[in-house]
Amino acid sequence: MKARKYIIIDVVETDIADLKDKLLKFPLLECVKVCSTLEEAVDVLAKENIDLIFLDTDLGSDNGLTLLKCGINLPSVIVTSRRPEEALECYNIGTPADFLLKPFSFERLLRAMSRTFRQQFASNSFANLDSIFLKTGRKIQRFNYQAIDYIESYGIYSKVHMSDGYQIVNERVASLAKLLPAHFFMRVHKSFILNISKITSFDRSALSIGTTKIPIGVSYRSKLEGLLNLLEVTDSKYVDE
Repeated sequence: MKARKYIIIDVVETDIADLKDKLLKFPLLECVKVCSTLEEAVDVLAKENIDLIFLDTDLGSDNGLTLLKCGINLPSVIVTSRRPEEALECYNIGTPADFLLKPFSFERLLRAMSRTFRQQFASNSFANLDSIFLKTGRKIQRFNYQAIDYIESYGIYSKVHMSDGYQIVNERVASLAKLLPAHFFMRVHKSFILNISKITSFDRSALSIGTTKIPIGVSYRSKLEGLLNLLEVTDSKYVDE
């Protein structure tokens, strides 16, 4: 059985150490990274197939809940906080799998993890895999997520574009948007789904993967606003460095 990958977004070293120590008691869990900023977390999510986020609300100058409001498709999120009033805000957002008030016991973490795993199993059986099997004509073909650049609507079919060409699969874009892991792929137009990690440049009207320019649909623009803002921050950070 494959290990579930998780990241921690927090700035308090003692809290991070306590959480990691508790998580050692769970089998098949792998900590990919501890992030101190939302920009760092978004970068990891774009490159890794993450199954779970532990998101603290107090990140110094940032509120961790911003990540939940910016329109990015995320894996399961367990929010941690020292402010009980933020539980209501999490409930109103509706995204987190659970809310843990610090300090919390191992038993409380166990309940949160059990709830999260049940939701993952019920919502998307493909989420923990590195690839997906799709029908191409009369045969079934395996597609590795990292190999996919973007997917384009092709009538009642779809073109899966990769660096060495494309394959036509017997699925509509709308169906693929539900099958593919939401934290790895994003639908940006009624006719296009793209691999977030493959974005090489962007503006307010289009995203580019290499020399291919993919338009941002009008109805998807508001949902992408948060991602574009975070990409701009991350991009400017690397330029400054």
